[in-house]
Amino acid sequence: MNPHLSLNAWSSPDFTRSKLESAWNSFMIQEPLNLDIRPLVIDSWRRCHTKGLHPFQSQSSIRLSEGHIQQYLLNDPLIFEIDPILSELKELANDCGHLVVLTDPQGTIVKIDGDAQLRDEAEKMNFVIGSSWAEDSAGTCAIGVSLISQSPVQIFAAEHYCSDVHRWTCSAAPIRDPASRQILAILDLTGPWQFANPHTLSAVVAASRVVEERLRHKLESERAKVMEYGLDVISHSRNTYIVALDRGGNVIKASPKMVECGWIDSGNRMVGSPVKSLNRLASEWSWEAEGKDGNWLFTLRPCIHQGRTIGAIVQAVPPSHKGRAAKAISTKYSFHSIIGSSPKFLAAVMEAKNAARSDFPVLIEGESGTGKELLAQSIHGGSYRAEGPFVAVNCGAIPKELAASEFFGYESGTFTGAAKEGRAGKFEQADGGTIFLDEIGELPLDLQTLLLRVLEEREIVRLGGKQPIQVNVRIIAATNRNLYADVESGKFRRDLYYRLHVLSLRVPPLREREGDISTLMKHFLHKACQEIGQLPVQVDEEAMRALENYPWPGNVRELRNVAYRIAARSAGSVAHVSHLPEEVIGGRMNLTSGKQGVSNLRRIGRNQEIELIRSTLEEFNGNVSKTAAKLGIHRSTIYRKLGRDLNHGSSQGENL
Repeated sequence: MNPHLSLNAWSSPDFTRSKLESAWNSFMIQEPLNLDIRPLVIDSWRRCHTKGLHPFQSQSSIRLSEGHIQQYLLNDPLIFEIDPILSELKELANDCGHLVVLTDPQGTIVKIDGDAQLRDEAEKMNFVIGSSWAEDSAGTCAIGVSLISQSPVQIFAAEHYCSDVHRWTCSAAPIRDPASRQILAILDLTGPWQFANPHTLSAVVAASRVVEERLRHKLESERAKVMEYGLDVISHSRNTYIVALDRGGNVIKASPKMVECGWIDSGNRMVGSPVKSLNRLASEWSWEAEGKDGNWLFTLRPCIHQGRTIGAIVQAVPPSHKGRAAKAISTKYSFHSIIGSSPKFLAAVMEAKNAARSDFPVLIEGESGTGKELLAQSIHGGSYRAEGPFVAVNCGAIPKELAASEFFGYESGTFTGAAKEGRAGKFEQADGGTIFLDEIGELPLDLQTLLLRVLEEREIVRLGGKQPIQVNVRIIAATNRNLYADVESGKFRRDLYYRLHVLSLRVPPLREREGDISTLMKHFLHKACQEIGQLPVQVDEEAMRALENYPWPGNVRELRNVAYRIAARSAGSVAHVSHLPEEVIGGRMNLTSGKQGVSNLRRIGRNQEIELIRSTLEEFNGNVSKTAAKLGIHRSTIYRKLGRDLNHGSSQGENL
């Protein structure tokens, strides 16, 4: 007889039940068993006895609250794959007088469906959502034994350790992750003992195999995406070796040298990696390990798709290449770090990928906080300059008096306090790589002239120096201003504008990225909870609607900050509207006027724009916060647009 089955097609449920009751009674009074009981059942009884489980306990314990179950159902990708199978299995369960049940990897029920009257009966022993049916909680049962044996199993009548469950039969099978081979869930059919049938085990085994096949197809799709992420890195990494991993840590593809040097074992896993699980890894991880020829440097970057980690790319730097390759892994972001699926945003990403294939200057336009530097780093990492340095400069944060020395460096003794050996400027530091000029519109006109010369001559002269120094640098510039309008008004050099504007792309503001707000919020909230050591938090529907209706003047940067504030404020597993910052709730209340204000600001010219801000300020008696909320812009934008006029033009100092 099949060791996983309690009954075969010719067994009599009544006779088998009577024999099992006799065997169970003998075990409980510690008499020798005179019947042939399956080894897996005897082993389970003994474990239950050793753990001190009471055979006459009437109910299983509740392990998870409704909030935790909701969190599981919303976040676990398995649920999407298994729901259609559960619907089909429910029909079979109704026909054979059973309930269909799904548990999490710990044996806690997360879904249960079937005949309402049968569910009422099951509730008497706490066979309900949130209750644990692991062996150490409920004794011998199909769910618990299947988890321990990691195989399908049927448990019938008195094979259950606890007497109150003797009236039931259950058949369970594990569902495994094809990447990690870990159990993701247990699928179970449970019903009265009178309806026991060996075919119920066959049904749950078949259903679990269908789910696993669906997961396998999804894994292959994920692996293809990981390889796509890794192709750019592979083609531009002459001084590093590459390993592509799926989310289970299995090697998809690796540089031959990694195998030769023993960094890939016979099980197709990386040797020496301290990262044991990729599922919750949201940021890169670096480590060193001793190889045959010295210390190797490894950097693992997770590949994130639609807010989930689907694998990783590992760059390995051998000892002989450390000096040359250290700069290649200095950037924080790459194309596989990008999260978002709105058409406008994906169009910008596609433009950035196209820009990575050439060496022309790039101008990235977009509001503050939209992710311009993320795209700049991604362009650098996807270009042939990926092994060179990436040097970022905020043009608006450098004092005018120091800007020339910051950009071009200086020779020793050039001015009091200068370093004796002199210092290389940003362009020299970026030689062979990329310089990112953020807020390029803030650059004074005289420095714009010097920058134009660098672009034309590809050389710089240090302050106090005489000899030109050749530099091989790609320029990526970014601005949140209307640079063309600045050209027309004489605030930005026309010739420099056209030299920078060879390739251009616009990063859409968050309010124009349909569907991305919820995806980004889930990603940042998950990351925030990890960092502060808190259980995962889920935003409820009402709060999510408020987040989606808010105009997000600070864009992705503001959304990230809000996610961290929600994580810090939430005591439970679900965040409500009350956990949102006041400006978000206020933004929801002023949604109509805010959107109209944003639209107006985009359509009108600079003079009209300033006039609109001033009139709105007067409407709110100089209150900048209320003005910004109505117009759907950030307070800092008002200060920047009006400058001194803001302070001189209002007597409402307290409001400012």
